[in-house]
Amino acid sequence: MSHQPMQFFGGGWRYADDGLPEGQSLIIDAHFHIFRRFGVGVGSEDAKLLMRLWQYHFRDFTEIWRRRDGARMNQPLLDFDSDDIDAMSEVNFRMGRNGQAEFTIEGEDYYVQLFPPNVENLEATPDRMIAEMDVAGVNMGVLQSDHAYGANINELYGEAQRRYPGRLIGLAQIREIEADQPAQLERLERAVREHGCRGLYFSVELFALNHYTDHIDDARFEPLWNKVRELQLPVWWYLDARQRDRTAGFMQRLAELDRWAQAHPDIPAVITHGIVPATIIHSLGLPPAVWTLLKRPNMYAEVLMQAKWPEYPFPGGQDMLKQLRDEVGAEKLMWGSDMPFSGGTWCTYRQAVDFIRRHCNFLSPAEKALILGGNAARMFNISLEAKL
Repeated sequence: MSHQPMQFFGGGWRYADDGLPEGQSLIIDAHFHIFRRFGVGVGSEDAKLLMRLWQYHFRDFTEIWRRRDGARMNQPLLDFDSDDIDAMSEVNFRMGRNGQAEFTIEGEDYYVQLFPPNVENLEATPDRMIAEMDVAGVNMGVLQSDHAYGANINELYGEAQRRYPGRLIGLAQIREIEADQPAQLERLERAVREHGCRGLYFSVELFALNHYTDHIDDARFEPLWNKVRELQLPVWWYLDARQRDRTAGFMQRLAELDRWAQAHPDIPAVITHGIVPATIIHSLGLPPAVWTLLKRPNMYAEVLMQAKWPEYPFPGGQDMLKQLRDEVGAEKLMWGSDMPFSGGTWCTYRQAVDFIRRHCNFLSPAEKALILGGNAARMFNISLEAKL
């Protein structure tokens, strides 16, 4: 039984304080989302690409249901024997309701749980997500997005940041495979100067469209890094390309990112999604290349342990977080939730915060404060004393 002070708030009981040191109670979710209903309000070509990317995302999912009788298939019906995204079968992949996407194989309809059922219309409005933060006691959210969220995400982030000043931090989206082109450099500058984005989200997801001939440390991307340097932005990296050999693909990206970090030591960078993809983390663990990379002075990591372990409060995740703290230090780590996917899939949003806030007792209060918001605040030059 907890000995921490509790208080009744009208709808139940909560802890009376956040358990963090006085003056360091700012909590920043380093992995947060807002998005319009998928495929709505975008051009037809963008909507087509979006559906292809979502289908590609789910290539190795085995939790799939048959629509006519609700039977669970327990097999990867969307997988295919290639890394060529153009080799995917045509299955009329489409968005449904209650967090579901649907597809059809040989006249039979199936569905997969794209998001939790409470994401009913497959949208996460700024109003709803701010309310989620308020209930969980989170001050700010860093807005990550892959291309599956649509090509107009920078504009959405600008609108939301103007409506809720001080609550959301947008990361700009560009088409990475065209990052050497003037149009993408201009898009990044508009995202920062017009829409208020404060970082760049760089995903290797689109590398699939070029059959993985692109590399993070390609010399042709240098104009992008010069622009990032000019705009004084951190870069947030998504490294999981969803190739058939996930381990080989991930290790290749780690090596590329390590070379990039050495060549660009003045650009702060964050490895997102809990570093190692969930599909391979239990076989791969945290390989030596992770430690080498995170010890670079400009490299940081988002810890997303609730995505990697099956049972709250994730004792295996606590062990891995302790290993990270011991090896590279708490000042290198940032807590992220992946809301709204996480809420109702892995644990509640409050539990995602409390995983560190109330558990992980090997962390000192000062270390918890760094991971829960202090490190992100420092990266974005935000006052640590800001509160709701």
